[in-house]
Amino acid sequence: MEAKLSSMIIFTVLCSVAISPVFAQGDARQLVDIGNSALWVEMIDDKVYVTNPQDGKIAIIDANTNTVIDNIDAPMGITIIEIVPEKNKIYASVSDQNKVIVFDFTTHEQIKEIDIGEPEVILFSKSDKPYGQREYTYFETNAVGLKYNHNNEMLYAVHAAVNHINVIDTNTDAVVGTITVGKTPLLIEIDELSNTGYVTNWESNDVSVIDLNTNQVIDSLPTGFVPDQMEIDHDNLRLYVTHHASPHVTVIDLRDKSIETTIQLKGPTHAVALDSKNNLLHVTYTPESGFTGSAFINRVEFIDTTTNTNVGGFDIDNNPFTIAIDSENQRLFAPIIATGEVISLDLSKDPRMLSVLEEQESQEPSQVGGGCLIATATFGTEMANQVQLLREIRDNSLLTTTSGATFMTGFNHIYYLFSPTIADWERQNPIFKESVKAFITPMISTLSIMQLTEHGSEEQVVGLGVLVITLNLGMYVAAPVVAIVKIRSLIKKN
Repeated sequence: MEAKLSSMIIFTVLCSVAISPVFAQGDARQLVDIGNSALWVEMIDDKVYVTNPQDGKIAIIDANTNTVIDNIDAPMGITIIEIVPEKNKIYASVSDQNKVIVFDFTTHEQIKEIDIGEPEVILFSKSDKPYGQREYTYFETNAVGLKYNHNNEMLYAVHAAVNHINVIDTNTDAVVGTITVGKTPLLIEIDELSNTGYVTNWESNDVSVIDLNTNQVIDSLPTGFVPDQMEIDHDNLRLYVTHHASPHVTVIDLRDKSIETTIQLKGPTHAVALDSKNNLLHVTYTPESGFTGSAFINRVEFIDTTTNTNVGGFDIDNNPFTIAIDSENQRLFAPIIATGEVISLDLSKDPRMLSVLEEQESQEPSQVGGGCLIATATFGTEMANQVQLLREIRDNSLLTTTSGATFMTGFNHIYYLFSPTIADWERQNPIFKESVKAFITPMISTLSIMQLTEHGSEEQVVGLGVLVITLNLGMYVAAPVVAIVKIRSLIKKN
């Protein structure tokens, strides 16, 4: 029954999202009608490809004129596409079908169906009757996420209901292997620089890390509840992960394949896209759907990817399902499944976007959140108890008061000048990492005192803050000075 539930969850969320047609205001926005629904978006050069599951179409939009110039006939329930121009192919997954459909990129004709195996999963009833007399339940399995790897010319297709990834040779369009991952995988992203795959697993609440040289899972990262969409920032070597049931975006360091930090937002997160020109990550919250219920908040947030801080946002009528951004030409496209419209937005002309960019330029890295970079590198994961303690003190004690927030602004202004360098040194030198751990552990112990001020008054924060500072001055300044004086005195006597 768990496998059936997994399939139902994926189908419901992918195909039952209800979103109103307004994403941004002003003359910079246009609406492109593609039919009765619009789900997944991909951009190739000056063309935008959007799946229309209700009508069984892939709409092709001219990004310069914002007009539909063609439609590709596809099966009903088409969900995700992966375009591989060098192979002259478009690959597509279809809800409740155990196939990957292949289209000719030039002629748009369907040329093949790739069977990914296990078309039906059999569930046995819990009846106490003999096995031969029990009722069985059958249901179709399906592929969801698709991603092409230029390094080995393989297409990786997520097989959600049976918890593995199909490896498809794009030269023969045949399955050549499978990779077992976490429970109910949804999407896959590939870092081709390190030839590593990342898979979001809904029910096991983690991200599987795959070495694509060997097609072996090498790690499982507990990023949060129900990890969903991903976006790679190649310039800063980071992977960003949204979550359907956790109010944050997780940041994975692509260099050591570990969790670097989490960026707290206002609720469960969903669509994510990167404007690499401005180092700005666009993040929306969970949209309204039959599975998730009402949207938590209709808003888009912006994260500065150089500092991993929230630099602003603005309200929208409803949350899009996916977002695609052409950074060079500053164009954004967001499909609206309920209306069958695609939002086309000129980022360089939208007044609210320009306001966010101005705020990004003027805002200090410390003003909103931020990661505990040194502690994360020292203890190996953002989920370490010590790192979580520091985050809780910051969010629940310091940032709840004016004096605490003022202190964090000044502290982070200095901290982010050197912390990325220290964190990098720790990752490169284990001995240095252990030295830092020995140095900061006593400090973290004293900071636990600040938990007594959780949601407390200004007086509590200032009073206990002074106490913590005094304790650390005693440990790191006074004690060494006294020791040095005594040692010099003994040397003189001798």
